[in-house]
Amino acid sequence: MAQHPIQVAARRSGLSTHVIRAWEKRYEAVQPDRSDTARRMYSDGEIARLTLLRRVTEAGWRIGDVAQMDDERLAQLLRDEGLSISRSASRATSVDASATLPQLLDSAVDTVARLDGTGLLQVASRAFTQHSLVAVMERFVQPLLDAVAERRHVGRMRACHEHFVGTQLRTALGRLLQDINDSSEGPVLLVTSHCGQHQEVGALAAAVVAARAGWSVMYPGAGLASEEIVFAADVSQARGVVLNLSGGSGAQDISAQLLRLREKLSDAVPIFVNGKAVPGHARALRQIGALMPQDLYALERDLEALRRARG
Repeated sequence: MAQHPIQVAARRSGLSTHVIRAWEKRYEAVQPDRSDTARRMYSDGEIARLTLLRRVTEAGWRIGDVAQMDDERLAQLLRDEGLSISRSASRATSVDASATLPQLLDSAVDTVARLDGTGLLQVASRAFTQHSLVAVMERFVQPLLDAVAERRHVGRMRACHEHFVGTQLRTALGRLLQDINDSSEGPVLLVTSHCGQHQEVGALAAAVVAARAGWSVMYPGAGLASEEIVFAADVSQARGVVLNLSGGSGAQDISAQLLRLREKLSDAVPIFVNGKAVPGHARALRQIGALMPQDLYALERDLEALRRARG
């Protein structure tokens, strides 16, 4: 029986290698053999199963709910949705299985233009299963929000398009956070944003990255007052706090909130701050000793280091 390394399994199934490893470790979706050098080796049947699982999750099911189903049951789910077993007839996912993030971004913008929620979630699912998580956050999620905002500014899209894409991305990221968090046994990390910071997608993106870094993420939502953040951190026994700053309140108001937060939060709890509005509050952030990773790649690296240090 033919055996293939994970790179071949990834190319043929349309999944990224990190997703295959995650589905194997967290959900035992497949159980590949190991070579003499401990490399994962996948049979043709396991690759076909991974492809089915990708198709089913793209159609809207959570991996945790379907990972233990047999192949026939997975195929039946697709047939029940009127989808071909070999390929989807969906207009939204009519991109190549090896589509780049810019290509997926273009497809996503098209789905937003026609207010196609199912299509957008399918494209987002394709992005997350084919590419690394942080790359999708940096090169798909935020650029999609920016593209829609720019089109609205020049009159090519409307306010409803901005609300629509924000709602759909919150749904996709919320599902992803729950999927990763369900199997986490790491220390607790609180992720949120301050009052006046209403761009929840940025906070959710940071929460997903934190969960991917091995933390058990407590996400109470966005736009919390300092006192509420302290309360949530105390109740959940959080070992750290991540705040997303994406705009909204004025610099003076944010600075005052940050000072109150640092004053009331235990000195043993570090504060990480990310988001495109960070440079405008750098002085206040330095004053409270906040850690300011320059992007989500750096945030993931810093959180992994803190988790290892604090266990």
